[in-house]
Amino acid sequence: MKHVLTWLACGLLASTLVSCGSTRVVTRWQDPSVSVTPIVFTKVLAMVIAGDQALRRAGEQELCRQVERAPCQPAYLSIPDSALRDVDAVKAIVRKEGFDGAVVFRVAGEREQVTYVPPSYGPGFWGYYGHARVAYDPGYYRSDQVVRVETSIYSIREDKLLWVGTTDTVNPDSVAGLVKDVAKAVRKELEREGAVPASR
Repeated sequence: MKHVLTWLACGLLASTLVSCGSTRVVTRWQDPSVSVTPIVFTKVLAMVIAGDQALRRAGEQELCRQVERAPCQPAYLSIPDSALRDVDAVKAIVRKEGFDGAVVFRVAGEREQVTYVPPSYGPGFWGYYGHARVAYDPGYYRSDQVVRVETSIYSIREDKLLWVGTTDTVNPDSVAGLVKDVAKAVRKELEREGAVPASR
């Protein structure tokens, strides 16, 4: 995870990579109660699990920007770094500040995806024949970076996981960009399932 976040922060994308813009939901699970009662919170805690505090803060700020229907606060503004590993201290802070829901974002892994891009001539024989007589175009391989993210939604009031899903994003260009794309994909999936009210 540290490698993924460092790579994102530095923007070290190879020249063969295409721009960011492709995020899809890979897996999802929701508590059966969500089918009866959609997820609605009055105050949301946004938390990004990251060892690098600067990346954590950037991610939590962007995550809050994507929460539309309730006040949202980045966890770093409420939970000091010194208390992060103290469960009882975090519980006391969260209860005192009145959070009833939490959205947790965690980079679960990364992989390289190699795709063959075929020649530009048409798929039929005559397209190939007409093009090959002029110049040989062998096609090429493209290397993309795929980052997998796990997004979890908790009811703090009930101390229960309500929804969790994983997404794959191709060539994210920054932490904020990754969080934004994942949040949009997750919100669209939640709305499609009826797990949250539709966007305004």
